[in-house]
Amino acid sequence: MSTSEPGGRAPWRTVVVDDQALLVSAFEMLLSAQPDVEVAGTAADGAAALALLRSQARGGAPTDVVLMDIRMPVMDGVAAIRAMRGEEALRRTPVLVLTTFDDDELVLAALRAGANGFLLKDASPRVLLEAVRTVARGGAWLDPAVTGTVLSHLGAAEGRAAPGAAAGPGPDREPDPPAPGAPDDGGGRTSGLFEPLTGRERDVLSLVCEGLPNAEIGGRLHLAESTVKTHVKALLAKTGRRNRVELIVHAFRHGLVDYRR
Repeated sequence: MSTSEPGGRAPWRTVVVDDQALLVSAFEMLLSAQPDVEVAGTAADGAAALALLRSQARGGAPTDVVLMDIRMPVMDGVAAIRAMRGEEALRRTPVLVLTTFDDDELVLAALRAGANGFLLKDASPRVLLEAVRTVARGGAWLDPAVTGTVLSHLGAAEGRAAPGAAAGPGPDREPDPPAPGAPDDGGGRTSGLFEPLTGRERDVLSLVCEGLPNAEIGGRLHLAESTVKTHVKALLAKTGRRNRVELIVHAFRHGLVDYRR
């Protein structure tokens, strides 16, 4: 059973959502064996997960991170994330999406819905734990294999709506085309920036793309956490993205950072 982390912080409260009972049991055993992680509950579908998360939030013990499968009966992971982002009590709860190699389009839909990270289900225990801790601390996590797939599908999907995407504005839309006046790289392509980045913003972006939360970025760059937060807000504004995961994908897609490094 989990106990408090060294330093006195309570363990990260984690909810595992997947319709495969054996997989849930395996995750539960692994997470519960960590001193800094507590499994606060499990659910077999998105609807049950929402009920559990709402109950925990009302009881004053909100979840720190949700491990969410994409393909589930009753309500899938994408719909559950959309619902969470529409509720004040759950909109900031980090969600780490569990995926497989054949979930490409659903991964894109989860990205648009507001997922905080993507992890292959066959990831090693070490990688799984690192991803959970990173997302719980406010960082983002993109499995390299998932990142490559996301980028290739974004490129193929340019100029057309994603399958099943709703018309009109909203999180289901393809990323908007560059606004008039967006900088050109000289070859007829936009750089993905509405304004050039400063050197410090590029330093911060590089570490954001490593999945680091603001506090760790500040430690690396010898900056106050509040200063890092200001730089991240500027990066989101200059790229037209809504959250860290979108920012990371945007940076990789436009060559601002090399995801294969």
